[in-house]
Amino acid sequence: MSNAPTPKAGIDSGAVNLSASQRAAIIIAMLGETAAKPIVDRLDDHAVVRIAASLETISYLPREHLIEVVMDFLSHLRQSKGALRGGPDTTREFLGSILDEKRMQTIYGGGGEPPLEEQMPEPENKEDFSRLWEKFAKREPAHIVKYLSGLTPNIIALILRNVDATLCSELICLLDETLQPKVLGEMVDPPPPSYEIDAVVARMVRMDFLLVPETEDEDDGEQLQTVGEVLSLMPNERRASLMNYVKESHAGKVDQIQKGMFELSDIPSLLGRNYVPVLFKSLDQDVLLEALKCLETNYADVFEYLISNISNRMADSLRSDLERVKAPTPEASEQIEKDFLMKLMALKRDGVIELVRIEEEET
Repeated sequence: MSNAPTPKAGIDSGAVNLSASQRAAIIIAMLGETAAKPIVDRLDDHAVVRIAASLETISYLPREHLIEVVMDFLSHLRQSKGALRGGPDTTREFLGSILDEKRMQTIYGGGGEPPLEEQMPEPENKEDFSRLWEKFAKREPAHIVKYLSGLTPNIIALILRNVDATLCSELICLLDETLQPKVLGEMVDPPPPSYEIDAVVARMVRMDFLLVPETEDEDDGEQLQTVGEVLSLMPNERRASLMNYVKESHAGKVDQIQKGMFELSDIPSLLGRNYVPVLFKSLDQDVLLEALKCLETNYADVFEYLISNISNRMADSLRSDLERVKAPTPEASEQIEKDFLMKLMALKRDGVIELVRIEEEET
């Protein structure tokens, strides 16, 4: 009895014993990468798995068997009708059998934009990834932040390093305050650059965000006013730079954002007289005195507006207390002003006070 190993199917026992899957795999492999790719792209995952499994069973195929497989394939072609009828009607009928309705409308002038899947194809190289992030940056910041808010800080940081610094700053400002420090921490100490990780993140963004149609949210106005509030807390130069970016890239959102922006000098035109006593009662006494001393030094008009809209007894008491408070340094004043603005915004969000431009309210 021979101890020779049993040959794999279709290897040494002739091409006639090859299965249909093996024959198909051989033909596709012989076409080469360029010609075979369009064919493989049209196959479903199950078919590709079968072809791969069939190729794995063929460790070696002699030339004569290879020729036999090719000749058999050609003979099957000869058994077809042997002719091809073209023309507009035939072509349209043929394409209609293999394409969906949206693609047919795109090809034959049905109007409208091509499907998102065609606008944002699966990235394959660095150039494709670059285009993907360009598409990402063109989405409305409010929609981007809504998507980012559902991700972990490390993933958000990986995404943000693919956008320019201006947009990155804007998106971070729009994130929830509890999420901001975590994301910044990940960005300060990022993992080493990895093409594989970046590719996975890009494909995730494509599937979960870019291929989802962008819709207007009902709370966009409130979200944009929140952007204005955040910008109000930034240094003047930085705020001006970000607003220039908004005007260039999102001109339609400028008015809503500006409604939420205000400075300390705007308080007399934003805070109604009836809310001044409410504001004073809502602040800790030490915080209130510190803020008033700063306003008395740097914003005399605002200070007088606030003091003149409380009771005379309270105003006299505060003026007496302020005489014992030392004027803050310029550096300390900047932080006091910022803290005071943040407190105003918090009270506004909680419904304790209203900050509405008086002329708008009257109109």
